[in-house]
Amino acid sequence: MHSLFSTALLFVSVYVLGFLAAIPVGASQFETARRALKGYLKSAFAVVAGSVSSDLVYGAAAMFGVAMFMQKPQVEAIFWLVNAILTMVLGIAAIRESRQEEQLPPTADAASVPLARGKAARKTSDNPDRLRNPVIGYFTGFSLAFTNPMMIAWWLLAAQILKDIGLVGELTVRVRLLFLVAGGLGIGSYLSLLAVMSYRAKKSFSTERAKKVTVGFGIAMIVLAIYFTVRAIMVIEG
Repeated sequence: MHSLFSTALLFVSVYVLGFLAAIPVGASQFETARRALKGYLKSAFAVVAGSVSSDLVYGAAAMFGVAMFMQKPQVEAIFWLVNAILTMVLGIAAIRESRQEEQLPPTADAASVPLARGKAARKTSDNPDRLRNPVIGYFTGFSLAFTNPMMIAWWLLAAQILKDIGLVGELTVRVRLLFLVAGGLGIGSYLSLLAVMSYRAKKSFSTERAKKVTVGFGIAMIVLAIYFTVRAIMVIEG
């Protein structure tokens, strides 16, 4: 009974740590919210699934002793730079997407409406297809999370914290697997909650406001990309 209680307490603790670890704003969060606000909830969940899958890869590396290679400064710097490139591309795409969402002028006559709609549809057809595609969403989420080497540090830190407070003794295979499951569920729960909340918020957004939010996401991702680049430079020089 004591063992069952200890296991349950450890599971809940790791779950909470995973949930909290996902809260800091990052590229995965922006991309999840952006797709959900566009109404593409399945695609947003696919981003979540990709992000959690990547975090579990890092978790396995941390829990089973591959972390040292991944934490080498040169390797870490490369990952930061790749993350910067991916985030910059997505940020620019978000801004371009908002500009391409042109509304028909209110003075358009009946004959010109079908033609204008046709041009608008052709102009924006690529972006909606890309955003609503769950496969692209999954690989986007995986790529953004995989190029964030700080996740290895989180897994190691979480294990150390729980060891320090006495919840974890020896890191057996069973305990390591529990860490992965509970941590992954915690991270996925927050991102899923973000997706659902963003999707529901979409109903109260006007088209104009939604465009401004998209631009905001784009700018925020570009700022993140600049930060990742600076971080990579600091890692190399440090």
